[in-house]
Amino acid sequence: MSNNTEKGKARAQTETASITDILSAAITIARGAGAILREGVAAIERNRGTALQFKSSAIDPVTEYDVRAEKYIVGELNRLFPEHRVVGEEGGAYEAARSRTTASTYQWHVDPLDGTVNFAHGFSIFCVSLGLLIDGAPSVGVVYSPVIDEMFAAARGHGATRNGVPIHVSVTQELNHALLVTGFPYDSHTHDSNIPEFLGFQRTAQATRRIGSAALDMCYVAAGQMDGYWESKIKPHDIAAGIVLVREAGGIVTDYGGGDSMLASGIIVASNGLLHGPMLDVLKKSQS
Repeated sequence: MSNNTEKGKARAQTETASITDILSAAITIARGAGAILREGVAAIERNRGTALQFKSSAIDPVTEYDVRAEKYIVGELNRLFPEHRVVGEEGGAYEAARSRTTASTYQWHVDPLDGTVNFAHGFSIFCVSLGLLIDGAPSVGVVYSPVIDEMFAAARGHGATRNGVPIHVSVTQELNHALLVTGFPYDSHTHDSNIPEFLGFQRTAQATRRIGSAALDMCYVAAGQMDGYWESKIKPHDIAAGIVLVREAGGIVTDYGGGDSMLASGIIVASNGLLHGPMLDVLKKSQS
């Protein structure tokens, strides 16, 4: 098959693909990236104590597997959807493989390894996260936990699933009965980021947890295992997929003020909906 024929087929696919076609492709890509991360887990077990490289701070590591997984994901997205723009955690913004005015209509936010600290310690709570914005709106979300082998997937208007089975947010109505989850930014050694908020919920919710992966935090809200999640100083690649999953599972996602600026502001609250108002109230009091 000639190069021109292959390019023509790729162009036709991206121009005719439905949102469910895109979701199916993203699931396949996430599984491929997950296989790379499982190789990394095995390597970590063999080479326990190997020195890590760090990004923004001494508690923000990056491994060769972050880079390898992102290279694979970007390559596959460019091959299947050459007009889509890709923004990756490790490589920043990648130009669309085929530049046209539609390139900005479809924008992927990719985290090849969300939970790198967990991964680097051989702790199995980490994942691959792929979120697609269409005209700026979170529209497709895929999060794959490769060690546990859980695939969370959602497309706008088509519901959310875990390993192909529909999921829904919890029905918890009282904050003092709620199990909440959060995360802390990489500047937490030098700033009190999220500490007042954490204490606020520690005193009002049944319990709070911190597991080290924002994408999985949101998946567990979508699946009803957690009742709510909040975090600040978060990046679009951490939450783009999760926003779709929570909303399609029947939940609510906003910023701390109840607005829709999560991706721009890096401030997010996700809940089963029933607890959203009470969570916003606690956040407001914690910041006053």
